[in-house]
Amino acid sequence: MSIVKLKNPKTKLYTDIKNHILGNAILGKEHFSWGYLKKTTSPSNEENLTEKYYNVLKKYNQEGKTVFNPPMYNHVFLGRPNSIDLYSIIYSQPFMEYINEMYCEILNTNIKNMGMGLSEEPTGLGTYRNLPFNMMCRCAANAVEPSTLENVISVPHVDHNFPHKNMLIYLTDAGGSTFVEGEEFAPEEDDVIIFEGIHWHELPKKERRVVLVMTYI
Repeated sequence: MSIVKLKNPKTKLYTDIKNHILGNAILGKEHFSWGYLKKTTSPSNEENLTEKYYNVLKKYNQEGKTVFNPPMYNHVFLGRPNSIDLYSIIYSQPFMEYINEMYCEILNTNIKNMGMGLSEEPTGLGTYRNLPFNMMCRCAANAVEPSTLENVISVPHVDHNFPHKNMLIYLTDAGGSTFVEGEEFAPEEDDVIIFEGIHWHELPKKERRVVLVMTYI
């Protein structure tokens, strides 16, 4: 699956969520909170990488580029399943309800782009047949500060040790491309993409890069 750019309907709910995450407004009763991680990618994200991963590293080493695992800020809405928790855990209630509704709006807007068929007028995920979206596995907001480092990329990785797809929503226009198995995407603010496979990023150039990350099967 190559990178597919989706249409962002930019609904009022999306705008409210975006402003809440960026600290420009409050959605509900609480300010948005961030946790600090010393590294963007943990070793568990690299355990199931194939030969493609090592070919990526070899290519970038030959080009004189360095793989860097930068720190980041993180807010988990829906935690990823793992060897201990065999299910996804909601960490951010009731905010996860807003997030779920926002993703329904995006999916409803992109029926044709995602190869969906409808059994009736879309009102949520339950109305779809032949939907290439069965369930959300993980959802979080990530923020990486801009960097002056040259010729640096983040660690190539996958998000789970089982087949899955990714959706990224870029909440800021921070610079720095996203790569999926060599295919490049240069994002702008409010862009939405879906993809599958090993991926990595250039570090943001001009401001903090804030993205919504969602994985699904």
